[in-house]
Formats: sequence, structure tokens, C-alpha cells
Amino acid sequence: MSEKEIAERVLEKAMDLGAAFAELFLEDREETNIPYQSGNIQGVKSLRIHGAGLHLINGKQRVYVYTNNTSEEALMKLVRKGCQMLEEKKKAGISSLVLTENRYHNPCPVEIYPGTVSNGEKVRVLLMAEKAAKGAGPQIRSLSMNYFDTDQRVMVANTEGVFAQDRRVTTRVRISPLVENEKGTYGCFQEFTKAQGFEAFREEEAYADFARDAVWKMDGILRADTVKPCVVPVVLAAGGCGTLWHESCGHSLEAVAIAAGSSAFAGKIGEQVASEKVTLIDDGTLPGQYGSGAIDDEGHKRQRNVLIENGVLKGYLCDRYYGGLIGMESTGSGRRQNYTYAPAARMTNTFIAEGTDDEEEMIRSVEEGLYVKSIGGGYGGSQFSLAVQEGFWIKHGKIDRQVKNLMLTGNGIDVIKRIDRVGRRMEFEGGGFCGAISGLVPTTTPQPMCRISQMAIG
Repeated sequence: MSEKEIAERVLEKAMDLGAAFAELFLEDREETNIPYQSGNIQGVKSLRIHGAGLHLINGKQRVYVYTNNTSEEALMKLVRKGCQMLEEKKKAGISSLVLTENRYHNPCPVEIYPGTVSNGEKVRVLLMAEKAAKGAGPQIRSLSMNYFDTDQRVMVANTEGVFAQDRRVTTRVRISPLVENEKGTYGCFQEFTKAQGFEAFREEEAYADFARDAVWKMDGILRADTVKPCVVPVVLAAGGCGTLWHESCGHSLEAVAIAAGSSAFAGKIGEQVASEKVTLIDDGTLPGQYGSGAIDDEGHKRQRNVLIENGVLKGYLCDRYYGGLIGMESTGSGRRQNYTYAPAARMTNTFIAEGTDDEEEMIRSVEEGLYVKSIGGGYGGSQFSLAVQEGFWIKHGKIDRQVKNLMLTGNGIDVIKRIDRVGRRMEFEGGGFCGAISGLVPTTTPQPMCRISQMAIG
């Protein structure tokens, strides 16, 4: 019996037992992790994740159960267990179900699946990255690295007749150099991330340059000066600085926060919530991006969602359950780390759209302020505090010197109102992971260069 036929039988059983809506999520994932520490490969760690999750919804009530046994017998047992937990059940009726397969294009095509590549070739990537890092110039006290690849196959079926599948492949290398000079030592990790197969490492110079740049970045941060807390204009470089909007605004635009009443954007659709310069978009269809895919984890086609347009709030990111709580349809944003998590509305590739302002003028017109090239850790939400990883002081309209030990702090809905410049050129930069109610999911935070007229620097 095929997966589709088994899914039909399982979902029919869920309806017979009183579920108004049921969704079956099947996952089969292979992962490889090769850690490298102090000149030695620390073994090869291979992981297989295989299982199924069942999501049952009756109005505002929901139940989520899962198992690592995907036989029909085990899935039927899971259905009975889940339906027993439902406090209110719909009346039993005719529950025949025909699933219709939906096929959608994955914007991240793969040429070389990681499972077809020897571990020796994967180790070679680490050795070449090590050679580049150690040849960069600055003194390295220690160097640790990791190679990762993931090949995830998912199938989603539900009682509305949806049947969809997707295959998501990613590769990445993490490098953590500890650099030493006369000012002491400093280190943090950097990641070379690709929504690709092993072809991501075809061009050796690409990841070698990444390794060298990581070392130079640590050395530059270590040598940087400090500045006192102040309130000044802040210019955010094109690329990964979009993390600021992901953390300060993006989570507040997810249906989870709206339904909980914890978001400053709740009830403000149609209102001016940001500068007219701001159009904020979440787009899970962008080719080759870490947060992209064919479908979300509820079987909906990924889509481009305009959240704020010219400063006006247009909508929220919705999954089925939390979107239903606020009376809105899914926006293809239901995501989860794996089958052990219920889906929730999550970001994919979130960014401020390109503007019309001149990038050089943004700095030239600042008497004193901060230019942020990259952002590190911290905490997000409506009140955020994020570390400036690479910062440079602007003086008399020019980059004066590199600075360190700074935090960007503020209120998301307040800061987004003070964007007074948005550049013309979008820049995409790697990707990372976002952790929230449904686990860790891959995301990206690209952006054009933009400027905040005044911001607190801690």
C-alpha cells in the first residue's frame, strides 16, 4: 500500500473518531556532522530522523501526537490516542477521503545529494578551510570547525484533501577561530550556509575566502576601540543586518504573538506602523535561499507575504491553527523543526525591500554615528537588545574607526518608524536558524543598506 493510501485511511479514521480537522506529517531526514578540533577530525556523526506527527484541531482546541513508527498499525494507534485526548468531538458522519497530490516547484534545486558523497570529500572541505584560515595572517590560538549536511524529505496530508511532498537539502561549514594579538584573544563562530547539495563546495575559493574573512573579522574586532553609550544615527549595512528586523518586528508579526495579544502590531492592519520608506516582506519562494522551499510544513505552497507596505501594516504570518484563532487564512508560514513539533507561523526569508536612496549619502550626511556591518546575539521581541558584532564609528561623514562592545537597544515598532533612508541594492548573506515555539527552522535576513535617524547604543 502506498503512502498516499495509508494517509487516506489514517485521516478517515481521525474523522470517524471525531476530529474536525486532521493533518498527517511524515518526515525522513538524514544528517551528517563532522567536527574538527585542534587539527583532528573528531569522528563522523550520522543521524537518521524518521517519524510522523498527527495534528488534530476542533475549533480552538488542538492535540498534537507523534511517533517514530510509521507503519499503518502504529499510525492508527496514534489516531486513537490523539482523538481520545480531544475534549469535544464532531458528530460522526461519512468520512471517505480522496487526497489530491499537489506538486510545487522547489526554488532550491540540488545537483549533488550529500548522501552520494564520501566522508573523505567532506573532510577535505574542512582541511582546505583550515589551510585558508591559518594562512590568513593573524595569529590563531585555536581553531574548531564543523561540516554539516541535511537531506529532509517530508509528506503532508490532511482532511481537506491536501497531499504534498518536498525535499530540502542544505549544507554548511561552521568555523570558530580564536584569534590572539597584543590586545588579548577573541573568537566567535561564523557559518558558510547554502540551500544546496555538495555542489556548494565546488568552488574552493568561495569557502576558502569565507574562512580567511572569519579570521580577519575576529582580529579586527579584537583591535577595535570602545565608545560611550549614546543616542546617534545608525546605518545598517546591506546583507545580514536584516537580523534586526527579524528580531524586533518579525516575531511580533507572527500569528502566535497576535493571537496571544503580546504584539504591538495586534489590531493595527491598515494603520501606519512604520516609516513610509519601509516595505517589509517575508518570502519563502526566493531561489537558493536558506528559508525557501516548495511547501510549508502544513502542505501549503510557499508564498511572498507583504507584511508592511510603505509603512502601512498589511497582514500577519499565519499557520492554520494560530491563523484560525485570529480569523485569517494560512499564508504558507506553518513551520516546524521536525515531526516531534506541532507547526506554528514562522518567518522564512524576511527583509526590507529596496528603496531609492543613495548608499554613500547615508554615511556622508552623518556627523557622528554608527555603521553596523554585522549583528551578533542578544534577545528579540518588541523590546530588543542585539550585539553589534562588527561596528564602525562615523565621524564628519566618513568611517573613522572600528568599535566594539556595543548593543543596539530599543522598541521594534518605534525603531522601524525612524528609518529615514533605504538603499537601492539588496544583498543576500548566508542564513541561519531561528528558534521559537516550533523549534529551530532555517531563515535568512537580507536587506539593502538603511539608516535609522536616532537609536540608543548601549
